[in-house]
Amino acid sequence: MARTNKYAALCAECGARVRAGAGTLTHSGRKWEVRHVDCEAGGPGVIVTRFSSGAEVYQNRRGRCEDAPCCGCCS
Repeated sequence: MARTNKYAALCAECGARVRAGAGTLTHSGRKWEVRHVDCEAGGPGVIVTRFSSGAEVYQNRRGRCEDAPCCGCCS
């Protein structure tokens, strides 16, 4: 049984924060787990962000740059 999460929590799949109402809540064994909708569906493992300057930054599911700490935004 899966339903929308009522409270903010950490994603059981990627560990990032899931806002209230933005994920799925499932019962696993003895505990409830919250997951992002993208993580539940096997969403993207790498996110590409393009800046207005044309620069591209590649981030993993946890939001860390793949080439960190090159620009210092993750440290």
